[in-house]
Amino acid sequence: MQKIAVIGLGIMGGSIAKALKKSGKYYVIVYNRTKEVAQKALAESVADEIWDGVSPIDSDITVLAVNLNVTFKLFETLPQLLKKGSILTDICGIKEAVVKKGEEVGEKAEIRFVGGHPMAGRERSGYEFSTEDLFFNRSYIFTKTANTDIKALETLSQMALDIGCLDVTVTSPSHHDKMIAYTSQIPHILAGAYMNSPTSATHKGYSAGSYHDVSRVASVDENLWTELFLANRENLLYEIDILIRNLESYKDAVLSEDETRLSDIIKTGRILKERDIIVNGDEKPHKFG
Repeated sequence: MQKIAVIGLGIMGGSIAKALKKSGKYYVIVYNRTKEVAQKALAESVADEIWDGVSPIDSDITVLAVNLNVTFKLFETLPQLLKKGSILTDICGIKEAVVKKGEEVGEKAEIRFVGGHPMAGRERSGYEFSTEDLFFNRSYIFTKTANTDIKALETLSQMALDIGCLDVTVTSPSHHDKMIAYTSQIPHILAGAYMNSPTSATHKGYSAGSYHDVSRVASVDENLWTELFLANRENLLYEIDILIRNLESYKDAVLSEDETRLSDIIKTGRILKERDIIVNGDEKPHKFG
């Protein structure tokens, strides 16, 4: 039975630990800054052991289930405590900077680092909102570089399937960050900008599915997403510029009362979405951007 250490028991780390235990294939070691949370996980049989935060960790895989800044802080101390030859991965929403540093510290500590990003989550945070089925039918992204150990990548890919993921996507760190700017970060910016309308305070009785679909991901941790936005600045600015130009096209067509142009713009969006459903599928339940 493989041993996996999960560092951080927020919604993501807690859900990873719960899903690992549900699979019945892993011995789960946990650590959380708030000790009561780790003790709760142990009492609920989500964990088999609690790491003390200072001793060497006897794990085959260690998952850093913490935010971007904490991940970089742990890179300074944790690798030296890991078993040589073991695997270290993270769950951060941007990959270029994380993978670069992770591979550097991994080489020094003689461990194998692979960047990871499970495409799942919820608007709420904390262990109390974690679930064993959070990753069911979702995708798990892992990065591959010239330094990536293929056996480690294969081991992590199997772990992703064991916690319920439908598939695994393997890509470069740079391509990951480019795509995430579009699929995850821009929707959060759009939702936040939408909610900043003064009309949002008076919508009761007038809102239905469209309002909830667009506004849902505005309810996120502002500290976490500030980190992610700034860490992926160039890719995000590229997508913001495109979004602004597209909104200006709508604005100009409405302002000039150009029915033909407005209809064409709306039609283009419809066709692109219909093509997206055919090519990429839209059958998966999406709880988070």
